[in-house]
Amino acid sequence: MARAGDTIENRVTGETTTFVVTAADSDGALLRLDVVMAPGPAGPPVHVHRRFSERHEVREGRLGITMAGAERVVEAPGSIEIPRGTPHTFRVVGDRPVRTVVDYRPPGRYEDFIEVLYALAREGKTDDKGAPKSILQTAVIARSHLEELALARPPYGVQKALFTLLAPLGRLVGY
Repeated sequence: MARAGDTIENRVTGETTTFVVTAADSDGALLRLDVVMAPGPAGPPVHVHRRFSERHEVREGRLGITMAGAERVVEAPGSIEIPRGTPHTFRVVGDRPVRTVVDYRPPGRYEDFIEVLYALAREGKTDDKGAPKSILQTAVIARSHLEELALARPPYGVQKALFTLLAPLGRLVGY
């Protein structure tokens, strides 16, 4: 369980994340992260947060946000709000790191999701994009966190059905 001031690193994706306000600190209203992203990686796949909004306040560098199919570059100092349910992804634009303070309101269990992915990367259990290497590992994580983060495609119902079927098998084999 993260505490305010804790810093975790994902060497695979080039991200360093410091917990500024945890869900526990805010009675579940807010998760605030200070994230530094290295240039290079393409960013996560297009995804959706079904239950919370995401707001970036870019403090250093240039952050490319693709939201609902349109790309925008946010330069420091600048901010952007990603409404709940909006398909999006992000990436570093240029050759300098990006530092952004990100608010998730209300975050649900999203900080748990982040901690799990970073731990898998630390243990060498993710691919070069930071995703779990095993579909069964993905199913176990996704089944527990699909409300916090779902891929934009395939449709949510397909993902839910697939991960509901595969997660028990994943747990059975030790994930």
